[in-house]
Amino acid sequence: MATGSGPTDEELVDAFIAGDTKAFSAIVERHREQLLYVAKSYTKTETDAQDIVQETFLKASNNLHNFRAEAKLSTWLNRLVRNSGYDYIHHRSNAQHHSFDGEVEEDRNQWLSHEPLMGIDTRLDIQEALQNLQPEQREVWMLTEIGGYSLKDVAGLQGVAEGTVKSRRSRAKTALRSAIG
Repeated sequence: MATGSGPTDEELVDAFIAGDTKAFSAIVERHREQLLYVAKSYTKTETDAQDIVQETFLKASNNLHNFRAEAKLSTWLNRLVRNSGYDYIHHRSNAQHHSFDGEVEEDRNQWLSHEPLMGIDTRLDIQEALQNLQPEQREVWMLTEIGGYSLKDVAGLQGVAEGTVKSRRSRAKTALRSAIG
């Protein structure tokens, strides 16, 4: 076991492969937020991003025995979420969705029904601007600006040179500035 913050990713992987299902729960808790940031760059809704992450963890649980510790677990999971995001863009996002307008009762849960209107125009402008970015630019922007990853880390996750990441981030920032005004 690792000291301080609990077992390492490698120890959790070994424990899961040995049959400890709680080890996979720890992997999910440790990496879920980071993967959600990446998934959001492929979709328009939080729900779809969560679906992408869920699919990623399903793939991970089924294939963890194939994980080679040559790379970090986070790198492997990021590759899986990017593949799931790609699948979403090219397959599921084209599926028809049915509307339930008028059939849903008023939501009584204040956390689900609360919709603050203050600043909504700006949020919508930002959301639209993000969706108009190239997927690679959106992912770099989300990972560096929201996720707090270094350029070097993002370069490793995307499998490109650090200069490419800098360029993508710069183009994303320029596009966002011009879109928002």
